[in-house]
Amino acid sequence: MGKIDTGSKHIIHLYNRAWVEWSLQQQLEVESELSSEFEFIARASDSLLKVKGKSGRFLALTELQFQYKKDIPERLMAYAALARNKYKLDVFVTVVYFLPPGEDAKIAKEYHNEFMGQTAHQDFQVISLWEQDAKKVLAFNNPALLPFVPLMQSGNTSKMVETCAERIRQEENAPDLEALLAILASYVLDTQSINKILRWEMQLVQQSPILRELLVERFHEGRRLELLKTLYKLLTFRFGIITKPFEERIKPLDLPSLEWLEDKAFTVQTLADFEKALAQKLAS
Repeated sequence: MGKIDTGSKHIIHLYNRAWVEWSLQQQLEVESELSSEFEFIARASDSLLKVKGKSGRFLALTELQFQYKKDIPERLMAYAALARNKYKLDVFVTVVYFLPPGEDAKIAKEYHNEFMGQTAHQDFQVISLWEQDAKKVLAFNNPALLPFVPLMQSGNTSKMVETCAERIRQEENAPDLEALLAILASYVLDTQSINKILRWEMQLVQQSPILRELLVERFHEGRRLELLKTLYKLLTFRFGIITKPFEERIKPLDLPSLEWLEDKAFTVQTLADFEKALAQKLAS
């Protein structure tokens, strides 16, 4: 989700008015883009705009999610409460899902909880991209929506992606829009088809912060996976063990943590010492 999350946030930032007018289906004036980081609590929404419309001034909070998870309604309630408290304005909450949930999952459209006679409740608007009609969305002529078309109804064809690419190339922020279009199109089209339609040349990479970040991310992930293999081999060589029991704990660690563990695997005297170092890292 990282590359999608980063790219989508960046597009909403570039086209915040176009995005919020579509999601709320009304004309709005974006007065400012606010910080969605909340002090004291590690919570942050994806987009928080102070807008002015027919209901007066209010906050438009948007959360982007790859797929539905059971804890999202509770998180949305927390984001709304924190935003309302910080900026002293009413909040309209929207969550956008990119891909359908599993067969047994039902997407909640509210958070509701009752405990000892007290009630906590938060409504929110749900936008499921796969339920949006790609042709109708194209008719809006809204550049902020173009990268998301491949995930919409009838949007998963080479012809539709090509139409989006042609429109995107008329925009000032074409490199960023086209980069996100390529990433999302990769979920519905094969690489060969995407390469024929989209411009994966060096100029595009240089102009797009999204693609630059994606390439750096891929480099670090490649280095991380290689380091995992090296660490497993090193543990087997030094202590004559099967690394399977360690893999579930080690695999999620980031690159700096793996580099630290690699040093420990070289220097510790016993397997028990390595296990102690691993426990220390997992606890930090």
